[in-house]
Amino acid sequence: MSNQIVQSFQAGGTITEYALVSIDAAGKVVVTTSAADDNCVGVAQRAASSGDMVDVVIHGITRVIAGEGITFSNNPLLGATTAGKVQIAATAGEYVVCRVLPNVNQVSAVDGDQIRVLFTGPSIVVA
Repeated sequence: MSNQIVQSFQAGGTITEYALVSIDAAGKVVVTTSAADDNCVGVAQRAASSGDMVDVVIHGITRVIAGEGITFSNNPLLGATTAGKVQIAATAGEYVVCRVLPNVNQVSAVDGDQIRVLFTGPSIVVA
């Protein structure tokens, strides 16, 4: 995809393709598992094992994996959930990390679907 800023990181554990990832205490990336994680740095562009180098979109358009049913027009702002997936950012204390980018072929998603987003990083805390 174009319009991306990509940085390579060493994986601190097993990472799945298009998973949100966070920086751990050792400076490695691990799968993000919480919407309250302000260390979410980007989206892994391929699967990786611990110790592998993995390209991560730290800003820009990328694919992610939906972690629940999402209607794009109603819920464009997304945060992290388990397994590096995204969910609707609606609960107090959650960070919005990306905005969904709908198109004429995809206006909603269910758990496990790949969707396109603009990843911006944890910038807004839902009040």
